[in-house]
Amino acid sequence: MHSKFKLTTAAIAVALVTWGGTASAQNEHCNNDGSADEATTPTRDFVDVGNGVVEHEPTGLQWSRCAIGQTWNAGSCDGAATVFYWGEAKDAIDQVNATGELAGWSDWRLPTVKELSGIVEKCREAPAINTEIFPDTPWSGFWTSTLHFDGRNRVDDYDPDHVEVDAKDGAHPEEGQDEQDIYPEEAWFVGFYKGLEYPYNIESSYRVRPVRGN
Repeated sequence: MHSKFKLTTAAIAVALVTWGGTASAQNEHCNNDGSADEATTPTRDFVDVGNGVVEHEPTGLQWSRCAIGQTWNAGSCDGAATVFYWGEAKDAIDQVNATGELAGWSDWRLPTVKELSGIVEKCREAPAINTEIFPDTPWSGFWTSTLHFDGRNRVDDYDPDHVEVDAKDGAHPEEGQDEQDIYPEEAWFVGFYKGLEYPYNIESSYRVRPVRGN
């Protein structure tokens, strides 16, 4: 496992050169037509730490620039993002950590719905994300670690075995059933067509963007 990455003045300078002045200026705003609407995730908020990873300075979180299934290649994400059931998404993250294939780190995880919503670009859509930072992002949904219960509560727990029984949506033990066998029915995802978040059945197929930190 790598030690925690520490940003230096030199690293930030390199990152700024990497983004390019013109492109960064364009991403300060929602459109390139002189609109005064400011972007919610401008390029200046991110630092390139290399190997297809960026750090979002306002939150300190480090994000994979590509979804699992895509390959970082000099400014683009090649290939198609793989779709997973929610349980499979955890397994995919575990595989990334076991191989060290994502920048060599082994502490990647699924983001919470709050974290993933934090990189939604609210004044863009299709996709609702800064495509200079996260190129080739599919418009569809991305899983989060946040389980869903009764439409009001969000239970952020990476392992469903650690979730309180009464927070497992729609799940109640039947006669003779062990409470530990109850599995959550829904988890939250963020759709990147308009950046909206929804709970959905865990046997639905969505994509995965790993995060690390905090």
